[in-house]
Amino acid sequence: MAGSNQPKSKFSIIPEYGDPKDLNVRAKYGYLEATVSIIGNVILFLIKLLLGIFINSIALIADSVHSLSDVGTSGVVIYGFKVSKKPPDESHPYGHGRMEYIATIIIATLLIVVGFGFIEYSAERIIDPQELLNQDYIFIIGIIIIITAVVKELMAEYSILIGKKIKSDILVADAWHHRSDAISSVAVGIGIIGTTYGYPILDPIFGIIVSFIIIYVGIEIIKSSANVLMGHAPDEALVQDVKKLVTTIKGVRGINKVKIHDYGVTKVVSLRVNVENNLRLDDAHEIADRIEKKIRNKMNYTTIVHLEPEEISTNGRLTERIVENILDKQKEIISFHKIQIISGGKKDDIKMHLVVDQDMSTNKTHDLCHRLESIINNKYGACNVDVHFEPCGNDCKVCTFSCSARKK
Repeated sequence: MAGSNQPKSKFSIIPEYGDPKDLNVRAKYGYLEATVSIIGNVILFLIKLLLGIFINSIALIADSVHSLSDVGTSGVVIYGFKVSKKPPDESHPYGHGRMEYIATIIIATLLIVVGFGFIEYSAERIIDPQELLNQDYIFIIGIIIIITAVVKELMAEYSILIGKKIKSDILVADAWHHRSDAISSVAVGIGIIGTTYGYPILDPIFGIIVSFIIIYVGIEIIKSSANVLMGHAPDEALVQDVKKLVTTIKGVRGINKVKIHDYGVTKVVSLRVNVENNLRLDDAHEIADRIEKKIRNKMNYTTIVHLEPEEISTNGRLTERIVENILDKQKEIISFHKIQIISGGKKDDIKMHLVVDQDMSTNKTHDLCHRLESIINNKYGACNVDVHFEPCGNDCKVCTFSCSARKK
């Protein structure tokens, strides 16, 4: 058969549970990784502990405890996936997916603690070297420990494969916990073998080097997860993909703003989309529905759409400046803000907020409004003028951000 010579997928060693975007399926993969990790680490802990006691190697006993600590991180993995698969509720309308990032930070923190522990221990071994027992077996035991490191690296690779399959940072972080144990086991194995050749200093030196690698990896993992929790800006390429998708929808005149919020499995896209000014409400609603459906089908993201009338800038800032110059010359106007020029069918709409004296009568505001309509139509061209008046008092909050044009 033609397909028989095709290489197997690297994911073929991982069982198929279904769509990784499904929270329950995602949790199954997380439980699989944690179960493999727990079984493997318990076996390695017992091997290292018994051999460490046999030759009186503090380094090997400490390395066995390191393997046992990985069982604890696997427990964090299980808890993280158990919480993250819970459905949305009133307190968490977008689900509990960010628990994965919190669990990742916990695992990375444990990684850093382990790193500092190894630095302290390695420094003590430099100051006070330890004599090993049963010298005839030391070389063989060193080789066995290096083999356990290979096993730990295979466990790390397995965790990374599952992590990539379901796009989970927590599993990648757990993989680095396995890898740190593998690196430390290599260092311990070389150090043990080195003692048979008269180089006992190799053990603590390798221990310090490995410790700094572990700490660096832990810090990088924390930074990555913390950025997500703090709501970091989305990748620009992803934003452009969303824009390209939305602009293909009939009725969309432009996109003002795109925000993407990461809630683990759930991603929420918030959009400000320009549509025709005189669009009927039911037509606008249909456009919003089409946007939501297309993003959900193509990207599997939840979408929040804000529709706004299309703004025009016939002469850029020049049109707005014409209106501002007119308003500046009106002595009754204390200040102005929120000038908006919107394209219409036959006429443009010009909207503005004017701050006037709080004691100004209704008749005078009416006269001012008519006068402005007349002046703006003569200077700007035929348009509809919509004025919103705001009273200016001693406690006026509006003026706190627009007092640069204030007249007293």
